[in-house]
Amino acid sequence: MIELKQVSKIYKLAKKRLTIAVDHVSFSIFKGETLGLVGSSGSGKSTLGKMIVGLIPPSSGEIFFEGRKKTGLLPLRIQMIFQDPFSSLNPRMRVESILNEPTTIHGLPSRVDELLELVKLPLDAKRRYPHEFSGGQRQRIGIARALALSPDILICDEPISALDVSIRAQIINLLKELQMRLGLTILFIAHDLTIIRYLSDRILMMDQGKAQLLQDLQNSTLQGALLSNRSI
Repeated sequence: MIELKQVSKIYKLAKKRLTIAVDHVSFSIFKGETLGLVGSSGSGKSTLGKMIVGLIPPSSGEIFFEGRKKTGLLPLRIQMIFQDPFSSLNPRMRVESILNEPTTIHGLPSRVDELLELVKLPLDAKRRYPHEFSGGQRQRIGIARALALSPDILICDEPISALDVSIRAQIINLLKELQMRLGLTILFIAHDLTIIRYLSDRILMMDQGKAQLLQDLQNSTLQGALLSNRSI
């Protein structure tokens, strides 16, 4: 569904210095799969995810969606789940308004009750504010918002890293269940190899802006980290 060809992102810093966040990355995401994107902090994972969604433009290279060159946002087809559920939700809006906002903008029918059911939250949650929920519940609201426009692809940008360990498995299993139920294609970004291995059909490793499928890597350190279930 998604194909990247030689995509790069370069940031200009003070004193004309340049930082290469993503360096000539090429790969595809196939329909219905979960592609795991793993790497250490600062490796370019989140930047890559935001370019696929269209939140930031690439400096060079091309991104294709279903064979056509992608330009800008495709909100009805690709949505993002962010790392911190608290900062990504408007604290002044009730859950009902948060979930209604995407459909209202695009002139679509409200789906609040259906969305709450999908993420296994009670219907009375729609009358409450984000601060009234736990971290795991807030992330469920974030997932529900991402599903409001019935997207084909979810970009999950470290969606469990800000959650308690006891809650992470619940969110992971919810995403797997939603993928099967809705036929979603998922790019799951994380730094934990154990989680990536559990979730993913294929694994892409990022290091200093470059990316390569894990089965093609010859780096014994990274392969050893995977086998020993360590994070990087």
